[in-house]
Amino acid sequence: MKAILQFFRHARPFKGLIFLNFGFNLLYILLHLSTLLMIMPVLKFLFKPTDAAPGLDTKGLDVGNWFAAQYEQFIHWFSGMAKGDPLRALAFLCAALVLITIIKNLSRFAAMSVMAKLRNLAVRNMRMNIYNRCLELPVAYFNEERKGDLLSRMSNDMKEIEFALMVSLEALYMQPLTILLFLGALIFLSPQLTLYIVIFLPLTAIFIGLLSRSLRRKSTRNQELAGRIMSSFEESIGGMRIIKAFNAAGFFRKKYSEEDWAYTRNNIGVQRRYDLSSPLSETIGIAVSAALLWLGGNMVFGGTLNPEFFLTYFAIFSQLINPFKALSSSYSAAVRGQASLHRIEELVNAPVRVQDPLYPKVPTFEHSIEFRDVSFGYDPKKPVLHHLNITIKKGQTIALVGPSGAGKTTFTDLIARFYDVDSGSILLDGHDLREFKQDDLRQLMGMVSQESILFNETVRNNIALGKPEADEKAVADAATAAYAADFIEQLPEGYNTNIGERGSKLSGGQRQRLGIARALLKDPQILILDEATSALDSQSEKAVQAALEKLMQNRTSIIIAHRLSTVTHADLIVVMDQGRITEVGTHEELIGKQGLYHKLIQLQQLA
Repeated sequence: MKAILQFFRHARPFKGLIFLNFGFNLLYILLHLSTLLMIMPVLKFLFKPTDAAPGLDTKGLDVGNWFAAQYEQFIHWFSGMAKGDPLRALAFLCAALVLITIIKNLSRFAAMSVMAKLRNLAVRNMRMNIYNRCLELPVAYFNEERKGDLLSRMSNDMKEIEFALMVSLEALYMQPLTILLFLGALIFLSPQLTLYIVIFLPLTAIFIGLLSRSLRRKSTRNQELAGRIMSSFEESIGGMRIIKAFNAAGFFRKKYSEEDWAYTRNNIGVQRRYDLSSPLSETIGIAVSAALLWLGGNMVFGGTLNPEFFLTYFAIFSQLINPFKALSSSYSAAVRGQASLHRIEELVNAPVRVQDPLYPKVPTFEHSIEFRDVSFGYDPKKPVLHHLNITIKKGQTIALVGPSGAGKTTFTDLIARFYDVDSGSILLDGHDLREFKQDDLRQLMGMVSQESILFNETVRNNIALGKPEADEKAVADAATAAYAADFIEQLPEGYNTNIGERGSKLSGGQRQRLGIARALLKDPQILILDEATSALDSQSEKAVQAALEKLMQNRTSIIIAHRLSTVTHADLIVVMDQGRITEVGTHEELIGKQGLYHKLIQLQQLA
């Protein structure tokens, strides 16, 4: 029941639909019970008994006698309506049976239609929560998680939850309500026989409980393995050029096959346990039915129970088997879906390590950005940056140079608050960056990364990403300044051309120029260029470099560069090595120090 209630929490925002579904299902159950109870008068008129029913086996309870009396009154009333003609009475009963059945099935259809709407709205709500949470989570979270696993949660896990949500909601009230109402009717018909049925119920619960516990463990493992094979597949598709270039298909085929076989083997175990719940419930139900036939038959032969009452009793009991089977299957599905729900809630409830303050200040940039004894590590036990101290004045062009892995990109990521420092502080005009909302802070910044990230959208929408209200002229001007206008105009639909996933329809240089145009259009106060010209040919590089130099006037620019020829003009060059600042100065000053910067210059033969 705990597993079922967990799914019910996600449907609570749609209480109106829940009550509507409950009402239609209640009407369906009552009408279904009515059709079964009509078996008694039908049998009465078919066999034309001359004596009144001898009563029910009440064993001291009044419910059976009351029911028998009401039943006899109904027969008497109905005989009067039929003017004593058994065939006429039987025709009336058959017509009533058809009418009740039509209304009953219309009620069930209405209940299922409401459930379809309820289920889809609840699942959509969960999907939106996941997507919104992904947008809120810091960059660090996506560096630690496999993208394939996140995609698996959004696809495989959501499918499991959608199915579990449907069966859980109905299992919460429809099946228990059916069982209670039908058991009530059975108690009216024969309390003694009903007592025998109730004795067997705990045995069913024990079997289902043991099966569900095993199913929950297997299902959790199953969703983890599904995420793993999704990651392998996504990784292989993304790296197909390298796999083929290095003839590594055999290695990746073996790796994927092992992971897929582990998932397949575990999934077989899950399916076996899930499929076992329904046959097990049916077997127990048939065993109870056989015992019921024996006990009831003895009571009929002994004259303590009217045959028509017993046949009706057995017909109602036979309809109890399906609700018990459905309840068992629903519980198993809920337990199976619980593993997926746990993975989804793990994502939705993931801690946001970079948080906005309760009372944020409005950031302004008038003077400087200061690193004051800053240390940081993706793993607290392994620092990446060590005690950085530097001041970047407004309007300066700062170049970050050094070997790969020195911490240059991490340096700029801290300014954008993709991460928060472990110790020390970064100050913007004397205020700690953690005093500002992330969105407000990043509104001051523009960024062009080493690999320009583009989206499956039009050229215009990619350029206007940071400034969606920009008009066509502003977009075209930004493209012109980034030396991208020429190739854009040659595209089939110009600025309205869709460039494919990650800009796959463009060359590397074209993608990079669109990224630069995007930063130019935003017109930020702080410009971060992470190897912004590395993907350009020599001619384009010179043109874009000239545009960037013009753009960086009266603007604070932080440039990460390995090609040192692009940063010799910088106001300040910061040399980093192994997470530390080793040298600071202009190009001429650093050449004179004969340190690491001089060695890097010599390696590139620029001295």
